[in-house]
Amino acid sequence: MQNELEAFQVFVNNILIRNKSILDQTTKLQDACTHLCRNVSKSATTCGCISINAHKQPYPTCEDLSMDDLKNLMQTHINGKLCSNCEELLEKEIGRIFFYLSAIANTFDLSLSEILENEKKRTELLGKFSLR
Repeated sequence: MQNELEAFQVFVNNILIRNKSILDQTTKLQDACTHLCRNVSKSATTCGCISINAHKQPYPTCEDLSMDDLKNLMQTHINGKLCSNCEELLEKEIGRIFFYLSAIANTFDLSLSEILENEKKRTELLGKFSLR
């Protein structure tokens, strides 16, 4: 994965011309995130391939509950499976998010591979207790 991320980051650096400004990059990233959220909503409301049944997550106070038990109680609130069209739209927006995230990392001379590795280490430090 590291080589793929690095290769993608180099690719983005080589082809990015128009949106070189950090302001362009951050607003494009925000736009891609907005479209991703909109496409998730449209999958439920317009297409109907999924349904979202949101309700309060159960947070039991029982001290006998393990972290694995608690993890199994948490729900995504999504019923169904994305159709091929909705899946394609979500993949497209996630790809745009990766693109502009790479552009921002390049602007600040940061390595996405290193960022992911550092985040993994921080998360592993607390493990399940990071509660993300």
